[in-house]
Amino acid sequence: MVPGRGPELAAQIHQLREAVSGLPAALAQLGDDALTQVMSDLMFLHTRSAQVAALVTSDAVQRGTVAQSDAASTQQWVIGAATAAGCVLEPREAHTIAVVAEACRERRNEVLAAAVRDGACTLAVAKTALHAAKKVAPVLPDADRGEILGWYLQLDPALGTSGVDALTRKILATYGPEKLSDEDEQLEEAESLSWSRTPTGMLRLVAELSPANAAVLKAAISAGSAPKPSTDGCADHDRHSRDAAEEPGHDCTRDERTPGKRRADALLDLINAGAKALTGKGCPAGGATVLVTMGLAALTAGVGGASSPTGDVLDAGASRRLACNANLIPVVLGGPSEPLDVGREVRLVTGGLRSAVLLRDGGCTFPGCDRPPGFCEVHHVTPWWAGGDTSLINSALLCARHHHTVHRRGYLATVSSTGVTWHLIPGRMPGHAITAA
Repeated sequence: MVPGRGPELAAQIHQLREAVSGLPAALAQLGDDALTQVMSDLMFLHTRSAQVAALVTSDAVQRGTVAQSDAASTQQWVIGAATAAGCVLEPREAHTIAVVAEACRERRNEVLAAAVRDGACTLAVAKTALHAAKKVAPVLPDADRGEILGWYLQLDPALGTSGVDALTRKILATYGPEKLSDEDEQLEEAESLSWSRTPTGMLRLVAELSPANAAVLKAAISAGSAPKPSTDGCADHDRHSRDAAEEPGHDCTRDERTPGKRRADALLDLINAGAKALTGKGCPAGGATVLVTMGLAALTAGVGGASSPTGDVLDAGASRRLACNANLIPVVLGGPSEPLDVGREVRLVTGGLRSAVLLRDGGCTFPGCDRPPGFCEVHHVTPWWAGGDTSLINSALLCARHHHTVHRRGYLATVSSTGVTWHLIPGRMPGHAITAA
């Protein structure tokens, strides 16, 4: 930074504040491109201003500004600054700024301070990484604190705090399995479910579950909450995507429920099925199927951890307990009783093959899509009618929308043992020209 620009930059910040405040009244004057650019700039400011606020707070603590104020703590000083600006700051946000600010003052956290200065991590990730470093340091006595923090700060920013939590659990599962098991046992003992009435007359459920039980719940609800369009009068439904209703002239009716409503319906379906089983008026449910990636030795010896496609990291003990209550499928697939590569003897994907595809792909493989496994279908990369086998190397997970897109445009992919790469060149799919005709 050029020496002496501090007052100038401070004045520009104040002008920016006035510009942002006046923007809502002028939105109608912006074209689509300008509106998109404004949104991009606001998102940058939203994240970057929080990072800079932590650095400003750290400097204020360092030079004694906070101590000389009437604030009883750094967090109170941050809240006071927000109050003086006429805005409301959630205590949780103020606490995050204060924690990161205090940490940036310590030399042992220089790696984290540098990431905040460079804008390389959000404050939420920085705060979570600080907490995580305390947890894993005892099981990694030879690792330097800066090295540990570096592991977290090098994660894909898109993973957010969930990525930090998952890495922490994986480290503990590998180097401190007893510690992870003890922590999860304490979490299970602290599980709770409560409900309250909202002003609108709805009932709000609040559940706090341990990672293992949360994995079961999420797997069960995800499996039952995929969109279910009406197929009345839709003769070609088997060949097209479930949301083909968006295509002009198509007879299918799309599922108009919101994602939240679909999850609520799936939960009620599970509850109703359980109630019928308890009263003897229905068949007991088979339980949620939870797919976990873990070695056979870890499952049998109880050492190490497992990870589910939804990102949950489970300790080996929890995985073994789930094996008794749920349909847990460890990655020991393709045995003599259920081969993965079934060639052309059958057309539909078997349960074992779907499990293997799901574990490899983790969700929709189409570029940029984040649909989870429960919303996806297994696609034959080289279509069955064009000679494609029903095998792991010819399968890819696609959400309903992108499954339809791939068939409509004739996209082809390269599949390996580690993933799927789509080549978005229309007409490359074998047999596409015949199908289109």
